[in-house]
Amino acid sequence: MLIDIYPDLIKIVLIIVLLICSALISGSEVAFFSLSKTDLKKISSSNIKNIKLPVSAPFHCKLMNKAKLIMSEELAKLNFKEPSNILISNVTGEEISNSNELRELLVKQIESRVRWRESVILMIKKGVTQFIEIGPGKVLSGLVKRIDKNVKVSAINNEEDIKLLNINE
Repeated sequence: MLIDIYPDLIKIVLIIVLLICSALISGSEVAFFSLSKTDLKKISSSNIKNIKLPVSAPFHCKLMNKAKLIMSEELAKLNFKEPSNILISNVTGEEISNSNELRELLVKQIESRVRWRESVILMIKKGVTQFIEIGPGKVLSGLVKRIDKNVKVSAINNEEDIKLLNINE
């Protein structure tokens, strides 16, 4: 659900629900810190833990509209083949069935809410029992484990992790 807050005509959009009772607010830092005292009291009285994430842009919100337009133009230049593997969209939390839908959703994901939880749950329902996170840290691995403790989760942070990875267990 999108929730728009308009203190002094500045918009902040609650856009990403990661897990039950977890959310991210995306928008400009100036807008967030210009929230009225009433709005800040509502947030703090709701026992909402808040952490400023070190990100380089306000991803997954309307502030990314220019990037969305550029991505749309660039993807229009490419010839997409029909997917040969099952793909799951982080925009819909559902399977992608054709290349036109894939192209459209790649554009939409730039300023859309991420349906991480729904995507992981669908993968588990489809029989996925092992998740491998590639990149720095283990945040996503931890989120997957919070969704289902029975799946196997691995994280690859360096070359040594690749050597230790056993996907046949």
